[in-house]
Amino acid sequence: MASATENMQGLKTGLAFASEMVVPGASNLMNGDYKTAGVHAVLGVVAGALFGVPGLVAVAANSFTKATTGRSLVEHLNVGEPPAARK
Repeated sequence: MASATENMQGLKTGLAFASEMVVPGASNLMNGDYKTAGVHAVLGVVAGALFGVPGLVAVAANSFTKATTGRSLVEHLNVGEPPAARK
């Protein structure tokens, strides 16, 4: 059975994910990272205007990943690194 701490972490993660659907960068704002939250909010508006919903979703996904793991989507995918340099 899950402990109360595990349940609260799951609730916090779910709330962070839901908040990204409203405002890109909101999960970073919840973590207290105001600079990253502001950057993702501005990028979300720009990407939404230029690319529509797919651009907005990409920025929101990057923001959520950065807030929950500390690494961006690009860092997770190791884009641009040769296979020998991957960890």
